[in-house]
Amino acid sequence: MKKRFNCLNRFDTIFNRLILSFVVLVVAVALFIGIILTVQFSVNYNKKIEELENYRLRYLKNNVEALFKDSNQIILDIINLGNQNEDIQKYLYYPMEKDMLKAVNILDFIKVIRTQKDSFISSIELYTEKNNVHISTFTGINFSSYREDFLKEQGVFHTETNYQNSKRWISHRVLTFGNREHRVYTFAAKYPLYTENPSMVKGYVAVNIKEDVFYRLLKDFITRELDAVAIMNRQGEIIAIEGNTEGFHTLLKNKKELIDDIIADGGRKGNYRIGDRVVTSQSAGIEDWVIINMVSTKEYFDETRKIQMNILYFSCTVIVVGILISYLFARNLYRPFYLIINRLDRMKFSKKARESEYYYIDRAIEELYDRAIEKEAVLYENRNIIKRDFVLNLLSAKITNEKEVDDKLTLLGCNLSFNSHYVLIIKLHQKIYNSLDELTRNLLIYNMTYFFDNYSNSEGRCLSADLFDGTVCVVFSIREDDKRELAVLRNKFTDYMKINFSVDPIILQSIGFTKLIEVHRNYQRLEKLIDYLYFIPHVYFLNEEELKSKVSNLKETMNIDFEVFSEALVSRNIGQIDIILKNFITEAAELTVSAEYLNGAVLKFVFLYNHFMRDIMKESKNKNDTQLFKDINDLYNVEDFYFWFMKLIETTFEELSSLEENPTKTVVQLIEKVIMENLEENLSLEFIAEKVFLSPKYISRIFKEERGMNITQFMTECKLKKAAKLLVESNLPLEELIKQVGFSSSNYFIKKFKEKYSITPVQYRRNSIT
Repeated sequence: MKKRFNCLNRFDTIFNRLILSFVVLVVAVALFIGIILTVQFSVNYNKKIEELENYRLRYLKNNVEALFKDSNQIILDIINLGNQNEDIQKYLYYPMEKDMLKAVNILDFIKVIRTQKDSFISSIELYTEKNNVHISTFTGINFSSYREDFLKEQGVFHTETNYQNSKRWISHRVLTFGNREHRVYTFAAKYPLYTENPSMVKGYVAVNIKEDVFYRLLKDFITRELDAVAIMNRQGEIIAIEGNTEGFHTLLKNKKELIDDIIADGGRKGNYRIGDRVVTSQSAGIEDWVIINMVSTKEYFDETRKIQMNILYFSCTVIVVGILISYLFARNLYRPFYLIINRLDRMKFSKKARESEYYYIDRAIEELYDRAIEKEAVLYENRNIIKRDFVLNLLSAKITNEKEVDDKLTLLGCNLSFNSHYVLIIKLHQKIYNSLDELTRNLLIYNMTYFFDNYSNSEGRCLSADLFDGTVCVVFSIREDDKRELAVLRNKFTDYMKINFSVDPIILQSIGFTKLIEVHRNYQRLEKLIDYLYFIPHVYFLNEEELKSKVSNLKETMNIDFEVFSEALVSRNIGQIDIILKNFITEAAELTVSAEYLNGAVLKFVFLYNHFMRDIMKESKNKNDTQLFKDINDLYNVEDFYFWFMKLIETTFEELSSLEENPTKTVVQLIEKVIMENLEENLSLEFIAEKVFLSPKYISRIFKEERGMNITQFMTECKLKKAAKLLVESNLPLEELIKQVGFSSSNYFIKKFKEKYSITPVQYRRNSIT
């Protein structure tokens, strides 16, 4: 009996230990599950909130960008209005003083545009420099005696910015007229758009966007009380803000360096966690503006605290229940458990049971092995897709630390050590690419990426990605900085494309770098070199290292004589035009100036041709000026431009050869018009030549041939005629009249007036009265 009680006591202790172990196990599992749920909730919450806020920010950016896009289109519509109406064109580019009828017509037109965009446009303004007329849908038509200071006093030129590679101004203004007051943001541009010479600017167009439009967009964006969103400019000034403004200003004060970095980077630096807030950013559709969004994650911390408290309550409940069960079972254990003890004493594990256990363990191991093999096969099948995504992330700077790079390379099985890396951009010639059907294009790109994906070389590694539009980017890595391996790769790929597709690819090669996270920076530099391909049509390999010294020491301008080109158009000297264009093509291929300057020079040639047809030959009403500039975009390189432009000029000369009109006579008439419109100015030969886009020497010669007098004599004649008219029609004092007609000396004026009319100005006025 004593022995039996000892067994029962021992079993009682074992049972309580089992219960205690069960309680500990359940609590541990509960804590583990709670931690997993907390971490999972944290990761999912952060990921979803960042994705959602980035999506909402992109939507807000598109709305802000749409405001500037519509405003820019309004500016273009007003500037291009002259192409539709010859009278309005003359007013915009060669306005007559106080030409009220045309000014009223233009005011009616911009009022219609303003009415169509009434949801966000407060008013539209047009300022023509030559007659000092300010046309506004807010204040009407006004004349100003101040030229340069007028718009500055209005605050139009507060901040200069770039919009679609063209100069614009943006400023915050308060417009007042009578008892009305409008707070607006002014978006302004000069015209013509293609000139950089201040003396050639004809005027300015400004679109005034309502200030409360930006606040409405931000107010619609805010969904929670503790969130805030603001639009800021490069100077750190707040354009508009909604939501938790106090919290946002506190963030600006405490994290000024971070906010400055976000603004300096144009809102492209991603997301930041600051305490219980997430800060996201996005560009605002214009170069100087950035949208910054502050999202409170207080709800996340509250939810996490709830989960933790629930886990604590659950653990306490399990402990209490376990202790209670242990107590109840231990109290009634002695009576029924002697049968259990006897059975346990007799219980033996048979050999068959052990074999069954081993069998199931073996089956489980085999199943795990099969699943591992299956996952390995899936990874191998999608290896190239994962590799291309990795390259695209490197190019777009989405991977910013070396650990991420190493993890990806390990996953792809490409984790061998390489010391030097190069970026290669491979392009198909655009003319060839556009001539292919969709199926052939896809086949070419597939074979290009297939070549690099399967390139076998123990000394090198290729990571490629399709960038679309006939472009493939390759990151080539080698163990040592041996450029022979690069040359071997290029030659093999070029031979492969020639043999299989009879195509010569264009290859751009970066300088070497040591870390893969520098891919983005090197890729951006190569993208700038792509712009030069237009001007070097027969070059199929560009090495950034060879061009580095050239590109870093670019000249500001080229030696292009546009005045001689204009004179050749007037004199119809096709040989001279051919020489000028060929010299331009030859010098452009040397890459001594920026690609932007070269593109501007091409547009300048077309602009001078357009000026010749419109202002000299009076043929603009038979030509589509807009189509002329659109045709340039369809040309693939500077040689195409040369042949197209020469054919256009030759055809024009053939058509004009049947006309009896003398172009030099038209030029002389244009010179006379410039003189008549600017009599009160201190006119010079250079000023007149600049207005007609010809050289001073040339206009002086043809004017003498056509009129039999020089330009100075003609100006004096015009001034004397105007003075005689004013003497009769006005009561201006003689000194003021002399200044108004442009004479600097009263004695010289009286002398010349007496030579022409044989009497003094005072006698001339007295005779007209009597």
